[in-house]
Amino acid sequence: MKKTISNLFKISLSIVLLYGCNLSSPEEIVDVSETSNVLSIPAGFDFSTHQKVTINIVENAAYAKYDVYAYSDVSVKTPTESELAGKLVFSGVPSNGVLKQTISLPTYYTKVYIRRNENQNISVTAKDILNQEVNFNSTEAKSTIQTTSSKSSADIDSDGDGVLDQDDAYPNDPEKAFNFFTPSIEGSGILAFEDLWPSTGDYDFNDVALRYQSVVYLNAAGLAVGFDFKYQIISNRAGSYNGIGFEIEGIAPSQIESVTEPILTIDFIKLNPNGTEAGQENAVIILTDAIRNTRVGADFILRTVSVKFVNPISTSDLGVAPFNPFLISNLYSNTQVFEKVRDHEVHLPNMKPTSLGVLLRGKEDPDGRYISQSGYPWALSIIEYSVSIEDVMLREADTTNANEKTYFTVPKDTIAITRAYNFFKTWAESGGSEYKNWYTNGSGFRNESLLQ
Repeated sequence: MKKTISNLFKISLSIVLLYGCNLSSPEEIVDVSETSNVLSIPAGFDFSTHQKVTINIVENAAYAKYDVYAYSDVSVKTPTESELAGKLVFSGVPSNGVLKQTISLPTYYTKVYIRRNENQNISVTAKDILNQEVNFNSTEAKSTIQTTSSKSSADIDSDGDGVLDQDDAYPNDPEKAFNFFTPSIEGSGILAFEDLWPSTGDYDFNDVALRYQSVVYLNAAGLAVGFDFKYQIISNRAGSYNGIGFEIEGIAPSQIESVTEPILTIDFIKLNPNGTEAGQENAVIILTDAIRNTRVGADFILRTVSVKFVNPISTSDLGVAPFNPFLISNLYSNTQVFEKVRDHEVHLPNMKPTSLGVLLRGKEDPDGRYISQSGYPWALSIIEYSVSIEDVMLREADTTNANEKTYFTVPKDTIAITRAYNFFKTWAESGGSEYKNWYTNGSGFRNESLLQ
């Protein structure tokens, strides 16, 4: 009897490993049937919850400092500066009368607020987003606030970069002057993956999920000199050593001076001397080759990977975080020997694999679009403007408000996202035109008991 029980245990353990479940809290594998719970999405729909918006500012004065904020309030009341503060996306001073940046906003956001400061005469102007653009001319500004700062102190430029100390985020560093946040100074993004691609999964999107924020460092001319990518793993329900990284399309590895603090522990990622991944046409940054090894003790902690450029580049060339993110899906073989599989990349819908990735077309993804035959993606990207990584960490440590999560939360094991979020299906089948904020905690939007 003992031998029989032992054999049954070994068989059960093998099955758990084979299908990539978390050994500490195994996730039951429940495939989504091709004939049930199918999504009928419009052609070309990419499941994006955010939009790229180009901000074009024309300045007629010799010098003025701008702050651009994301804002979704549909009321006509101009928000206070304290209400806007957490939604700051970027700052800058126009060069030759022009300031231009492309930002990422939730698709349900319809406006931005532009704060202009010319010699302590401050205006805050609401501008609608039209055709994914915002156009602002300084002649539109109407001063609403005046301060009494002395002119002598306001004229100081300690590092000589052309940006006054009062406007310079780095007044003693001539290479940096401003910050560009994605999503915002107090916002964060979510990347959530199903790791069984190209096989059908259960679409609970909790195999791997991380929260992130990108901070791009701009010089006085508004060009990027580098960036920090902050992230924290919030769900790891897979049994394999999945890795994660992102590709910066259009940026060559040679344009990167250095990449610091990636976590590489299982020796199958090859790096160039500058820290980018070797063998890639575009610059590829690997955050880690083994997500499970980024813990400190039992907890996943906030991590930062820093990237510095050889020469400043425009943010239009850089693109917007999270760039082209992907999961490196490592698998166990049939003999339960762990395989270090580098070419098995899981991407967001309609994105392409890197030079080292292989597009595995099969029954479930015949077109290689990372969208299954049943209409589901294998990865989702969501951005939130009201929740920072640090704020989430504090809220989750506060057990008194454990059931009051205002941010996106991944479903529990085997709970398809269509069950956890009541309007995900409606949103997807409308091509993203209905319930654009399906992932928020609006009344009746989600089933809290089905979320982690």
